Amino acid sequence: MSTTSPESKWFLQFQGRVDGPLDTGRLQKALQTIGDDQLEKTFLWRRGLTEWMKASKWHPDEETTQAYTATTAAPVYGSDAPEKTLAQSMAESSSYRVQINFVDQPLMTKPELLVLLAKQQDVSTISIQDPRSKEWKEVYAFPDLVERLGLTRRHHQRVPILAQFSGTSSTNPLLSARIITVSEGGLGFTDNFELKIGDSVEGQVTSPHFFQPISIKAEVIYSGLDGYVGLTFTQITDEAKSAIIEYVKKFGKATGSV
Repeated sequence: MSTTSPESKWFLQFQGRVDGPLDTGRLQKALQTIGDDQLEKTFLWRRGLTEWMKASKWHPDEETTQAYTATTAAPVYGSDAPEKTLAQSMAESSSYRVQINFVDQPLMTKPELLVLLAKQQDVSTISIQDPRSKEWKEVYAFPDLVERLGLTRRHHQRVPILAQFSGTSSTNPLLSARIITVSEGGLGFTDNFELKIGDSVEGQVTSPHFFQPISIKAEVIYSGLDGYVGLTFTQITDEAKSAIIEYVKKFGKATGSV
C-alpha cells in the first residue's frame, strides 16, 4: 500500500483538461509526454497551493521548495498598504519557535515553517510562539501564514478545477473571474483584488467538466492579498450541487480535506 501523503498528489492542467491525482513519478512521465515546449502552457496544483503554478517551474528534486515558494509572494496592491500585521513582523525574525502536540521542534526559518505547515494533515496540532508577547498560539492566529498556504477551517473538501465565473457582484454589475478550486460548499477565485469579505456574487459557472453552465449565488468569506478569494454558496440548485459533488468525488479522493 502506498504511503504517499495527500500533499504530494498533483493535478495537471493542459489544453483545457485537468488530470490527477498524480504522484511525483506519474507527474514526471506526464510532463515528459507533453514536451518541454509546452511546459509554459501547462499548470500544476496540489493541496497547500493558492494558485496553479507553471509546470516549467516544477523540479522533482526540489518540489517542496518550488511548490510552496509559489505561495509566498503576496504583494500589497494600491497606495493604501495596511500596517504590518503580527505575522508580517514575524517574517523579519530569523527563526521561529514551534511545537507539535506540545513538543518543541528545532528552531526553523520561515521557508522551513511553511513547508512544515504545508505537510500537516491537521495544523491544529501545531503551536507557534508569538515573538512579541511570547505566548503560544494556533496557526490561524497568524494571517500571513494562513494566506501564504491557503489554510482555512472549511468543512468541505476543496479540489482544483478549470472554470470561469461571469455575472455580477454587490459592487460590480459586470464581474468575470477565473475559478481554480471548488467544493460542495463554495468556490475559489484567483487574480481578483476587488472582492472583499461580505460581498455577494450572482452568476454562472462554466467549465468543460460540467454539461451546462451552473447558476449560483455566493458570499465572499475570504479575501487574500494574493488575489485568492474564497466564496460560500448561498443559493444553488440541487442539480448544480449534484454536478459539483460528482466532480469533487472524482478528483478529490487523494487531496484530503482542507
